[in-house]
Amino acid sequence: MSVEFVAALIEAINERDAGRLSELVDERSEVVTGRATHTGPDAITAWAQKEYDHLVRRYAIDEYRGEGETVLALGSVQYVWAEEGDVADSSPIALVIEIGDGRLSRLTIHDDPVAALAGFTN
Repeated sequence: MSVEFVAALIEAINERDAGRLSELVDERSEVVTGRATHTGPDAITAWAQKEYDHLVRRYAIDEYRGEGETVLALGSVQYVWAEEGDVADSSPIALVIEIGDGRLSRLTIHDDPVAALAGFTN
């Protein structure tokens, strides 16, 4: 269930689907980035829908590792040209997703997948 939940969450983020996100988050849900913490459905949806000068952010996940209600998603964050769909830039990423009561509790974005993996397995 946990990995399926996380895959659905990442799909909703990638598609900027406010309706689907509202089914997966609640007022206590958090997305923690390197710059800010976004709390609740409105802030998380605004973060997910953010675009950058003709670029769209998406997460391309290659591997999921689940441990109870926590899932580590390893892959890359890609910035894609909105019109052409080509990848303009890509960087390795790790997402640690904690689930509680069938909703997102916290999603933490790590720019260092190796460190996130080491922290996840310890």
